[in-house]
Amino acid sequence: MIGRAGIGRSVPTPSMPAGPEALWRERIQSIPSADPQPAHAAWADSGTHPPTGSRIGTQTGDDHYRQAHPDAGDSATPAGPGGHPPAVGPGDGSVSPKRRRWRRRRRILAIGAVVQLVVLVAGDRFAVSAAEDQMAKQIEASVTESLACDVIPPTVSNVSIGGFPFLTQIMFGTFENIGVSVEGISTPGPRISSVEAHLKGLHIPVKKILTNSVGEVPVDDVEATVRLDYDDVNTFLADQPGKIQINPVDGGEQVEVSGTADVPMLGAQEIGGVTTFEVRDNELTLVPSEVSLRGGLNFSIPVPGGVGELLPSVPIPVGGLPFDLSIVEASTDASGLSLTATAKDVVLPEAEARTRQCPPADNSGN
Repeated sequence: MIGRAGIGRSVPTPSMPAGPEALWRERIQSIPSADPQPAHAAWADSGTHPPTGSRIGTQTGDDHYRQAHPDAGDSATPAGPGGHPPAVGPGDGSVSPKRRRWRRRRRILAIGAVVQLVVLVAGDRFAVSAAEDQMAKQIEASVTESLACDVIPPTVSNVSIGGFPFLTQIMFGTFENIGVSVEGISTPGPRISSVEAHLKGLHIPVKKILTNSVGEVPVDDVEATVRLDYDDVNTFLADQPGKIQINPVDGGEQVEVSGTADVPMLGAQEIGGVTTFEVRDNELTLVPSEVSLRGGLNFSIPVPGGVGELLPSVPIPVGGLPFDLSIVEASTDASGLSLTATAKDVVLPEAEARTRQCPPADNSGN
């Protein structure tokens, strides 16, 4: 049976179990040779195809892509031109050195521009502060130069220079607008509570600014709002004939007037009405109207033909305003009177030269 079964066939020779030496030989033989021909070419020559999922031969494009992009996972390499995988090499996905240098230059230029802007703004504000101090001295000298020695000088505050940038105004020698508040001004009439003024077009040559020798300062125009409180006006009117007093009603839209008058056959009588304030030739005048008698029985008796004699108009002096201001209009509100005032071609005196020369106070007691 054995001889018959072996006819035409080669019977394999029994082999001994593989020992350590045989296993090492098989592993060495399984290492790819240095032949540059890839494994897929050998499969192509034999007319067959490599099994699916085999990793035989040289490293594929997918392997290169996975090494360059480890976050891509097991996804295949994106196709490039012609359906071939794109070449992956060192430096791909990074900015070129030339572009990095250009970005660095732009960043340096931007930082330099910001620093220069900050320096210019700081210098501009410093120059404004110094100029405001100088203008405060000039304005204070202008306000106090003509005051009598027994008059308390007003307070100059809130000096502010408008316009930005200020350095260009210094270069051209003209300040656009200076705002100032002057408070507590004594006049021949009622006390002026405040003057809010704007001086426009101050001419100071840059040479005088740099040498700190400003001197007199010409001013083109001055616009101001002069405020008088009702209390100060009533203090002045109390010393006038008739002991007139005023009182706002309806939020200052109207002003009531009251006082006393000597009426024939009736003697001293209380009178009342409304009043307006008129401005003529730089003079403020209280003009009563709708005046009537107010008797003890609390009724009004019109006085035909005698209104002007009972309560005449009262002039209110407001002279001695700073900057040679002239009033042009008057209005009333809930707290007092607002006078619009203007001036042209004003000259601010030199700060150090125009100080009041008052004699020393006599404390001898004589």
